[in-house]
Amino acid sequence: MAYARERQKRYVNTIKGKEASTRCKKKHQAKLRSTPEGRITLRYRRIKCEWGVTVADWWLKHSPTCFVCGPNILYNKAPSRKNKRSNQAELAIDHNHKYTRKDYKNNSNILPRGLLCQRHNLGAGMFKERKLELERMIEYLHTND
Repeated sequence: MAYARERQKRYVNTIKGKEASTRCKKKHQAKLRSTPEGRITLRYRRIKCEWGVTVADWWLKHSPTCFVCGPNILYNKAPSRKNKRSNQAELAIDHNHKYTRKDYKNNSNILPRGLLCQRHNLGAGMFKERKLELERMIEYLHTND
């Protein structure tokens, strides 16, 4: 048994072995992408790599609703991207920008603020999270009704 494992390790280090290994990994990922549970698994892995285990677990427990849109509109946690390579239907993790992703990874006490749809996440980003500018915009919209 140990001999076969050593031979497999040597094979994977060759060009032919690396190509075979890559084909196998791609096939496995394509299989996961075909089901909603598999897409959630892949998204969980990506969040875990980028943000850390604490945030990934938080994302998994969180309901798929945008904080601004409200509970009436449900989003898909990990939507299929077969037709388009767009992330419009995907919820973004909204976080405080005074912390970096590394801070979220290293400190399990820091959690993101919530989940936002792409539209509201971009809107908050355009105002650079300045409350005064947002209040002025709301006032502007009320005066021009």
